[in-house]
Amino acid sequence: MWASNRVSKTFDKYRNQQSVRRITGAQAARTVLQANGLNNVPIDRITGKLTDHYDPTANVIRLSGAVHDSTSTVAIGIACHEVGHAIQHATGYAPVKIRTAIVPVTNFGSRISPILIIAGLILGAFSYYFIYLAYIGILFFALCAFFN
Repeated sequence: MWASNRVSKTFDKYRNQQSVRRITGAQAARTVLQANGLNNVPIDRITGKLTDHYDPTANVIRLSGAVHDSTSTVAIGIACHEVGHAIQHATGYAPVKIRTAIVPVTNFGSRISPILIIAGLILGAFSYYFIYLAYIGILFFALCAFFN
């Protein structure tokens, strides 16, 4: 939440600072993609504020309207940051491979942890051993927070 708040405040602070070349975030992203031989990566415009991301499963960059259409320096920076993820994916950058492999595990852990915690607390009233379900749920939640 702290990081998200910081990004949002920084975006708001610099969104009116226009680039000298007056290119949009989408145009900057396309230029960097082409310079790296990634002409097959689409750039989609999506709704929301700062919902920008690179989707490695679909091999697409998704930019929010405030980044896609803006000529501000902060929009160009965000767009190029997302292109960086596409470049990392295309070149087989090891940390990205590891992160991509961990995502399904963290998704599973984040879904199951509340169930385990609640079940462990409720069933713990019948037998002390069920409290370990809650501990396992807390462990899953902690691991998901760490990897995210």
